[in-house]
Amino acid sequence: MWFRGAWLLFASCALAANPPTFTYTAPAGTTVAAMAVDAAGNTYLTGSTSSSTFPATPGALQTQFAGGLCDSLFTPAGVFRYPCTDAFVIKLDPSGNVLFATYLGGNGSLTVGSAICVDAEGNIFVGGSTSANTQGAPDTFPVTPAAAFANPATAGAFVAKLNAAGTRLIYATFLPLFPNYASYYPLAMAIDSSGNAYIASTTQSPAQNPVPVTPGAFQTSTQNKSVPGVVAKLNSSGSALVYATYLSGSNWDIPTGIAVDAAGDAFVTGYTGSQDFPVTPGAYQTTFPSLEYAGFVTKLNPQGTGLIYSTFTQISGDAGPWEIKVDSQGEAYVLGQALIPGSPTAMAIDGAYLSRLSADGSSLLYSTFLNNATGLDIDSAGNAFVAGAIGGASLTATPGAFQSGYGGGQDGFVMKFTPDGQMAGATYLGGSLDDTASFIAVAPNGSVVISGTTRSPDFPGIGGPILPNSAATSFATSVFASLTVMNAASYVPNTVAPGEIVSLLGYGIGPATGVGAGGPVLPAELGGVQVSFGGLPAPLLYAQSHVINAQVPWELAGQTSTTVQVSYPGVASTLTPVVVAPSLPGIFYVSNSDGTQNSPSNPAKPGDFITIYGTGGGPTSPAAVDGAFWPLTTPYPLLTLPVIVTVGSANATVLYAGASPLSPSGIFQINALLPLSLPASSASSLVVNIGGVSSAAVPIAIQ
Repeated sequence: MWFRGAWLLFASCALAANPPTFTYTAPAGTTVAAMAVDAAGNTYLTGSTSSSTFPATPGALQTQFAGGLCDSLFTPAGVFRYPCTDAFVIKLDPSGNVLFATYLGGNGSLTVGSAICVDAEGNIFVGGSTSANTQGAPDTFPVTPAAAFANPATAGAFVAKLNAAGTRLIYATFLPLFPNYASYYPLAMAIDSSGNAYIASTTQSPAQNPVPVTPGAFQTSTQNKSVPGVVAKLNSSGSALVYATYLSGSNWDIPTGIAVDAAGDAFVTGYTGSQDFPVTPGAYQTTFPSLEYAGFVTKLNPQGTGLIYSTFTQISGDAGPWEIKVDSQGEAYVLGQALIPGSPTAMAIDGAYLSRLSADGSSLLYSTFLNNATGLDIDSAGNAFVAGAIGGASLTATPGAFQSGYGGGQDGFVMKFTPDGQMAGATYLGGSLDDTASFIAVAPNGSVVISGTTRSPDFPGIGGPILPNSAATSFATSVFASLTVMNAASYVPNTVAPGEIVSLLGYGIGPATGVGAGGPVLPAELGGVQVSFGGLPAPLLYAQSHVINAQVPWELAGQTSTTVQVSYPGVASTLTPVVVAPSLPGIFYVSNSDGTQNSPSNPAKPGDFITIYGTGGGPTSPAAVDGAFWPLTTPYPLLTLPVIVTVGSANATVLYAGASPLSPSGIFQINALLPLSLPASSASSLVVNIGGVSSAAVPIAIQ
């Protein structure tokens, strides 16, 4: 049987790279109002632009500005006109490069994208507001044939679905909602795995502008005469409403966020002035707080016919923004504005709060007050990330933070909270003038993308003046908000397997010049850096200021969770919780039968055997040793969990799965025989499944 030590290639190029971060600045006249990140790490931005020179890319859906001129509401018609706005969509790759940019709009006076979502195929859903311009011309927003609502005279909102390349509309429809002051009460949207779009918004003057509620909906009428809340579900083709219901009491009700779970339940949050807002028995808080407004969280069933639960939350301000996210257990995370009594007759803003509700809505799992935060996202491990703005140096940045000091003026900030509500990371984000961090999204590799505005010429990643004095520009930037642990081969974060080789990413966590380890045993200290998992020292392969490569101790076998800590130079980081799994396979590379690395220019042949090098294979027999290198002599330790290798839709025959001789003990080697029936391809999908856990697919070229 053929073997080849993987260590030299592995050590020289596979581990030492820090996944890229970026800063993107939006074009002049453009305001970002919503952001999303997909499973491939691409970033999507929407909002509004009044610029006829917005840099739409060739071949994009809409390359010309359609907004025209609008009359000022405060002067007679024709006295003062200004550019109307179009919505836009920008797609960035994981390095921040523009993949496409397009206008999205007609001649409406206020066409704004306020929500954006992406499905598994990369199709882009944009929701927002639109209306006839102030000269009275009908709104020419580009609705598609068979749209659910095509009449611009009866609508003030829209949902559009673009293809992944941004070149065409799959559908676009008006919505019969009339958002009152769209910049204050923007439409919120979420999508499910079937491509249905869920909308939460307000409508004004329901007597004159009734919402087409569906038969059997939870609330088919409302006592609210001014601004009731509305929740709707649009089918996957954009041709009809699955349901539409009011969600309101008798006063102002402002839904501002919506999320959807795997069952199709809709979680809606916002704030209300209605003491009779619908709440359910047994919910966390069923009585209206004593002040003017209250937050709420409501869970609607998939048919929109009833409430699973509905509860008041904290005392709220009379402005958002609010966010809600839902984890795989059905627990809701809510970010909102918080108020405290300032006197018997006055109230004072006291920043924001982050709360996590139980799956049945009956209790808070945690709740904590924050600085003024406006953006929220969660990762697969239940960590919550919030973004906001701070007007002084009152934040204590954690060791390894992206930016440890206050820049000046107003800075953005990012904080990370563990699943039990403990603060696990905090960083400033800003330059010497005023900066805000408004939106945040967790990327697949554990980094976060933040969008906001900056006036600072020295904002991180900009590197020089870009704006006139006092002007602000929207940005999107990608950073690691706190210490992040990931599989060194696949970059899958937050979960580790015993013996796995991992990359730890942060800032200032090691020496400026990288230090690599050699044999015969990997050290527990390298360049002044030490790493521990659950208090157990981790063998180190490489240490540098932004990245540490280490081996997870084999002694964690049988545990389900642990904490990671970095010490440099003698300063310990915050404990970072991670999940422990029996296996978490990731693939470094694949070689052909002659030992050369597989590539499109060097494909494998059907019927040949290949060798796969990876990490996270789980336990071996005989048992492996921390920091040791696999021996060159037999018997070779073998993986004890079942191994399956697939190429495309075909199974390869596994000949060997175990130690990779002369490599660190965290690296596995699998020799497999390719099926004779494989078709030629420059990038067939190869997946390794160990113990029921599949690796991320890697491409393999077949001749």
